[in-house]
Amino acid sequence: MKFKENLRFLRRTNNISQDELAEKLGYKSFTTVQKWEDGTSFPKVSNLNKIASMFNVELDDLLNVDLTCEKVAVPIIGEVKAGYDMYADQNIMGYEYLNNSEYKAGEYFYLKVKGDSMINDRICNGDMVYVKKQDYLNKNDIGVFLIDDNEVTVKRYDPHKDSITLKGANPKYKNRTFDLDKVKILGKVLHLKVNL
Repeated sequence: MKFKENLRFLRRTNNISQDELAEKLGYKSFTTVQKWEDGTSFPKVSNLNKIASMFNVELDDLLNVDLTCEKVAVPIIGEVKAGYDMYADQNIMGYEYLNNSEYKAGEYFYLKVKGDSMINDRICNGDMVYVKKQDYLNKNDIGVFLIDDNEVTVKRYDPHKDSITLKGANPKYKNRTFDLDKVKILGKVLHLKVNL
């Protein structure tokens, strides 16, 4: 049983105090969480399910897998519009956990997609794209872009000599072309987690 170690690890990784976790679970004091973490008490099944859902881990992993050494926390840093009218949001919403075997050296993050402009690339509303932070792409790579320092979008990359065209994957939306100084590449989309 790895629950107490995993709970402490997940709580600290997500910058949640024992008080805050207790409050989220409907307790008036942190002492219940403290007892779970020191192993002198154990939560009800309903609370175990809430904790697993809150930290986006499988219940079996929460109970039986040592997440502190076998998993890597990858931040979800906000939502990204699969369109053109959402402002950049760098707030960390939570974390996804990858096995070390899935994780490669570098800086990675998840972004939650809103909108339907990439549906023909199977990137749908509510999906999370897994992004490697980098400032370059090859033609036709799917990337995350910051436009005019205030708008973030997921699109296909089509560079030209003096401009960049960002291409959607839905005929309802037109491609858009920008001067080079108007678009910053934030990263390359490597895969996605489908919203079920």
